[in-house]
Amino acid sequence: MRKVALLTMALSAATLYACNNTPQEKAEKAMEQTEEKAMDAATDAEKASDKAANIDMEKTVYSNMAAANAAVAKIAMPALSNDKAKELASDLGKSIVDRINAKTNDDIVEAEKDIIEDRTDVEKAFLEKKISAQDKDHILKYGDDCLAAARGAV
Repeated sequence: MRKVALLTMALSAATLYACNNTPQEKAEKAMEQTEEKAMDAATDAEKASDKAANIDMEKTVYSNMAAANAAVAKIAMPALSNDKAKELASDLGKSIVDRINAKTNDDIVEAEKDIIEDRTDVEKAFLEKKISAQDKDHILKYGDDCLAAARGAV
């Protein structure tokens, strides 16, 4: 009798367990898992695509920087009459190159300010008679030519 009761209980438990895991429920769970895997794969693919796009963007930015630097390097420094004029032209050229190579908005703003300041220094040196009118014109034209070359290269 005891064996029959235990056997009956075991069969009842097995039947109850089997009823809770019907083929339909198993299929639904498998489908949910498949959907989750598909969503994960889609997310991974999107991340990979974004990474590739960022790499392409970086390549473009650095390529443009290199082209602008090369274009500016081709602009000859003007013949100037004194060391002060040469120093002012050099400072302006360096500020333009810094602007080309700026990577952050703060760097861009700072470089733009430096270019304006350098151009102001040229005007100031002329007014103080440290450089000639011809030197002033040559330096400012040199700056304009460098900026035009950099813009044209991009």
